[in-house]
Amino acid sequence: MQNDPIVRVLGPIDVLVPSGPISVGGRQARVLLGALAIGADHAVPIDHLYDVLWADHPPASAYNTLQSYISHLRQLLGAKAIVRLDHSYQLVADAVAIDALAFERLVKVAVDLREDPERCQRSCREALALWRGRPFGDLADDEGFRLEAYRLDELRLLAMELTLESDLAMGHHEIAVGELESAVEENPYRERLWYLLITALAQCGRRVEALRACTRLRDELMSVGLVPDEHLEAMEQDILAGHAPPILH
Repeated sequence: MQNDPIVRVLGPIDVLVPSGPISVGGRQARVLLGALAIGADHAVPIDHLYDVLWADHPPASAYNTLQSYISHLRQLLGAKAIVRLDHSYQLVADAVAIDALAFERLVKVAVDLREDPERCQRSCREALALWRGRPFGDLADDEGFRLEAYRLDELRLLAMELTLESDLAMGHHEIAVGELESAVEENPYRERLWYLLITALAQCGRRVEALRACTRLRDELMSVGLVPDEHLEAMEQDILAGHAPPILH
């Protein structure tokens, strides 16, 4: 398994082999590999592959063209990596590694280790190290990839939150503040990141900045018609009383 090709979709789609990354080829080859990777270890109907490759307008030569693409991918990944099952194809996870599956496993481990911040953070950092950019690269906004790209990005944000939560649990408040400031700028409506930032600032003794962060969060949410939940008011009351808010799990 160690030398198996790695299908990488956490960024532009490519294949990593021991000698380095190799291109999958043109757009259609990347679309096909991406669709098979999403359905890894499950049979992906040929009709679905037609849809992601050609939407509602498959050419008369669709079947033969698909066979050509499959043959090309088998040359890259190995003959056993893609199998035919009735009117479907399947990317076999035992024959090829997929970065998204490894990423999900590591995030799940981190969630299970939440009460052990050092090990939780280690698993999160290992997961985030697999991330090279937007899932599926230039295909992320395509109909066949949009929802999966969004789901993977939500897992990335969860891993980021767990990493920073672990920093706070281990007392690394000052280190966490800088990363959290950047994180809320990139994700201004992600309340969990704001709560962690407010907690980190308060635990550093930076009460005024913590209260300003509360105001910034309220303003950000109200600008899009959202109302902060009760946690924000409770955090403000804790800070005004001279207490650092607890880390919210």
